[in-house]
Amino acid sequence: MKRPEKLTLAGEEKDLTILFSDIRDFTALAESMNPKQLSSFMNTYLTAMSDIVMSTGGMVDKYIGDAIVAIWGAPLDDPYHAGNAVKAALGMKQAVESLKEKWRRQGIPCVDIGIGINTGIASVGNFGSERRFEYTVLGDNVNLASRLEGLNKVYGTPIIISQFTREALNGGFFCRKIDVVRVKGKTVPIEIFEPLAEGEPDPALKAEVELFEEALKHYARKDSPAALKIITRLQAENPSPLYRLYLNRIQQFCITPPPDDWNGISSFQIK
Repeated sequence: MKRPEKLTLAGEEKDLTILFSDIRDFTALAESMNPKQLSSFMNTYLTAMSDIVMSTGGMVDKYIGDAIVAIWGAPLDDPYHAGNAVKAALGMKQAVESLKEKWRRQGIPCVDIGIGINTGIASVGNFGSERRFEYTVLGDNVNLASRLEGLNKVYGTPIIISQFTREALNGGFFCRKIDVVRVKGKTVPIEIFEPLAEGEPDPALKAEVELFEEALKHYARKDSPAALKIITRLQAENPSPLYRLYLNRIQQFCITPPPDDWNGISSFQIK
């Protein structure tokens, strides 16, 4: 052991980026396989995802069943930790798409994942007991990343990043705003985004996102007819769970307008 002093129960505060990923409907998926199939599936999946994390300079913090927790910016400093985490998330999404054909041939149902990413100060280091401890990350910003991962189920998105990660990107990725949310356990609302591409998007995607964000502005101003017109068009041309969600919200507002003090924030109690 070259540096035994490092094996102490201690943490330090660092600015880093945290990623949580999860397989959608994993319980049902696991029940469809025998133990040998499940073991093979999980080893293939976790290896592919972990390789992407490490190839972008990240560290796999832990596996929690099918969930993966990864960090960028610790233990090694990384001035581009936000961008590298988003790059990894896009790579993980693409890798799952590539593996689907292999799994389909093995009789495994469709596999989809959700990823949540947040950037900020967290405590990282060795935590545990004097007999057993591990290098991990703790803090409110870690919890927020976990909450964002869960929100993918609501919005029908594969990846959600916080406004703090978006701000830390300094360009380089094309993202669309999804909503302004207040997650469980937080009082301050945040903007959330979906990264769609690294670099410049194709013109059609850019135009679609600009149109959607125009609809969001009408939605926030409680101009339901204008928002409904745009979202209806988007859903007709490029159907998606996200557009369906907003279509349902706005149609409800057309029937029962929001109260005068409505601020456009979506509050959630799910973890």
